Amino acid sequence: MSCNFFSAVPNKKFPWQGRLKPLAEALLKKEKKNAPVNIILCDSARQRELNKTYRNLDHVTDVLSFVWDEPAFLGEIYIAEEQVKKQAPLYGNTYYKELKRVLIHGLLHLCGYDHHGKAERKIMREKERFHSGNFLHSSHDLSAVQSRKR
Repeated sequence: MSCNFFSAVPNKKFPWQGRLKPLAEALLKKEKKNAPVNIILCDSARQRELNKTYRNLDHVTDVLSFVWDEPAFLGEIYIAEEQVKKQAPLYGNTYYKELKRVLIHGLLHLCGYDHHGKAERKIMREKERFHSGNFLHSSHDLSAVQSRKR
C-alpha cells in the first residue's frame, strides 16, 4: 500500500509529506487496507465544487474522502488548504496538527468509518485519537481521556 501526495494548488507542494506519509501508511496497515490512496491538497474553490457536486452541499469543507471500491485503489482524499489553516486556531491547533487531524479523519472514512450516529461518532473519534498518538484538539477531550487513563 502507498499514499501518494499531490498538490492542486499552483506553485505549492503538499507540506510535511515526510512526516505525514509514514503516519498515513501505518494507519492503513493497522486498519488492514492494502490498496493505494491519493491525497490531494486543493484550494477552497475546488473543495466547494467537489462538495456541491458529490454531496449537494454548497460550502467549503476541510476534507472529502472518495472510496473507489476497487481492489487496486482504495480512494482519494481532498484537503482544502485554506480551510485547514483557517480552522486550526479554532481547535487550538497549529496548521500542521490540523492537517494531520483532517488527514487521519479522511483516511478513516476510506477505511469505512463514519460519524453520522452517536455510536459511529464515538468509534471514529476513538480511532482518530489512537491513530494520532492521542493528539487531541480540545481540552474537553483531553480531560476525558486523562480520567479514563487513571
